[in-house]
Amino acid sequence: MLICEDQRSGNGCGAENPDAATVCQRCGSPLRFAVRLHNPGDTVGRYTIIRMIGHGTFGAVYEAIRTDAPATHLALKETFEAPAVRSFHREFEALSNLRHPNLPIYYAMFEEGDSGFLVMEFIPGDNLDEVLSRKRSALSEQLIVAYISQLCDLLSYLHSRHPPIIHRDIKPANIRVTPDGVVKLVDFGIFKRGFQRTRQSVHGLGTLEYMPLEQFDWAGGTDQRSDIYALGATAYHLLTHRYPESAPKRTAKARDPLRPPHKVDSHISRHVSEAVIHAMGRFSQDRYPNAEAFKRDLLGKSQRYITGATVGRQLKGHTSFVHAVAWAPTGNLMVSGSADKTLRIWQAEDGTPVACLAGHTDRVLAVAWSPDGRIIASGGADRTVRLWSAQDGSLLRTISGHSDQVTSVAWSMDGEVLATISADTTVRLWAPNDATVPPRELLTPERTKGYGVAWRPDDQTLAAGYGDGTVRLWQVGEPVRVHTLPGHNSYVYSVAWSPDGQTLASAGADKTVRLWRLAQGGLVNELQKYKNWAAQLAWSPLSKMSGYTDTKQPGDNMWLWRVGDGSLATTLTGHQNYVYSVAWSPDGQALASGGADSTVHLWRDDGEAICTLTGHTDWVSCVAWSPDGDLLASASLDGTIQLWNLE
Repeated sequence: MLICEDQRSGNGCGAENPDAATVCQRCGSPLRFAVRLHNPGDTVGRYTIIRMIGHGTFGAVYEAIRTDAPATHLALKETFEAPAVRSFHREFEALSNLRHPNLPIYYAMFEEGDSGFLVMEFIPGDNLDEVLSRKRSALSEQLIVAYISQLCDLLSYLHSRHPPIIHRDIKPANIRVTPDGVVKLVDFGIFKRGFQRTRQSVHGLGTLEYMPLEQFDWAGGTDQRSDIYALGATAYHLLTHRYPESAPKRTAKARDPLRPPHKVDSHISRHVSEAVIHAMGRFSQDRYPNAEAFKRDLLGKSQRYITGATVGRQLKGHTSFVHAVAWAPTGNLMVSGSADKTLRIWQAEDGTPVACLAGHTDRVLAVAWSPDGRIIASGGADRTVRLWSAQDGSLLRTISGHSDQVTSVAWSMDGEVLATISADTTVRLWAPNDATVPPRELLTPERTKGYGVAWRPDDQTLAAGYGDGTVRLWQVGEPVRVHTLPGHNSYVYSVAWSPDGQTLASAGADKTVRLWRLAQGGLVNELQKYKNWAAQLAWSPLSKMSGYTDTKQPGDNMWLWRVGDGSLATTLTGHQNYVYSVAWSPDGQALASGGADSTVHLWRDDGEAICTLTGHTDWVSCVAWSPDGDLLASASLDGTIQLWNLE
């Protein structure tokens, strides 16, 4: 195909044209110097082109297969530029023998005609620039820290080679995220080996917003701290949804104009903000000396190794079963909902009561804190949803409309929409900040109860689990579209998105957990190890492993699964009765579980038992970590909440 883009000037409309075309079918421009790309089905070397993934003025990337091994999908990177062909040789020589989870595998390099080709591991998923462009707000801090931590590990590996390998073009567009939440650093086109000063062209300079000052020096005095600056600038963009000021602009002023991330968005943790600013020091000597130091400060308190827990305080006040607890985004407050028809707000530091919220006329079944921490939503068996002021506990609004109990409530990531699901078969979308806006009712064709609802991180898709064994995906744009994922043959009690939004998990009464990937259009894996109902599930923050609970007799209580291939990583044994709730710590180092044996168990991320927490006198219905990972709350049918201090 011919792309309407003049290789001399870069001008053109970018339209695709047939190989024989002489002028662009869209804009009429001559195609004499157009970008010529391979078509699907073309054979290059030992490889057959499947599709074109992307292109620029001087090259393209294709998905391809080997002609002698059709099942192996590869990425084929082509360059038309003579200097870049030489660069391909250097890149392959330096990287082909390296192996790291966050680095693509290099298989071969060859030339054909006037082009050079790199054959690499095919990485499914999007790059972080594409992920960010689809969102109206920044990604979650937890997810960003997980991604940047993985890249710190990779930089430690690259910088420790002999000679060291410096990437010099780290940016969101060069970081791909697999469906399993693993990040891969790609495009080593302007890397260098060692710390020697080298000449470089403007074409191979880098990307302005992510480049450290020394990279603008024509002598090219870059070292490992140059990559740390670029990784810090990438983290800044992801956290704030803003491009950082360029290094020359920052250096031109006596006082650095770059605002720390936590001053752009007050929800960003102070230690994360300070780590990013340190990584982005204007001068090389002001930055972290290595990636390990950056990662250490980025993780902050969450880097500690959890060894146990002690009772901090028992919260008493409810007079009946406590069904749900939720932490404020800032971590200073916690709310609980009970069968005594009330909600209670507690001070997280010492567990003192702040307010008792009365208004529901039946059991409170679900609670959720708005992303900005200002509003608490509650759903009850009285068929209503109520919105409360988190500041003083006053009732802001009572939402009526469901004709049966409200089983789950979920805020969109931007806080603009509240989704509720009910046993009346409907999902409703409410504008919490404007009572004059009527709700959007998402009605299922069949009369079947709804149990769980969850927003995809991009706020564009809502997942819901139903009593007829289906999972429904509602795309909530205009018009609303629904996709039904059949497969379960009994109630679907829980649905949850992976942190990167690529995979949906569903747990059901048919003894299975199922994984669905939107990019692949359906069921990926059916995880069948349960002997009874699969009641609840929880994703590790890194998306690498998921923990699921099984309501079953004493014995094997929970399973940890590798999401990538659906294989069983380990089995957790310890509870003496049904397991009802699981939750990962914010850093993914520990898993908490609560069960009908009145205990809470803590486990390491590899499945090793840490400790058993006792104190409740009835079933533990819910466990929840504070945002900083310092406290664990457990709610029970004994009417109390325990706050545990992590050691």
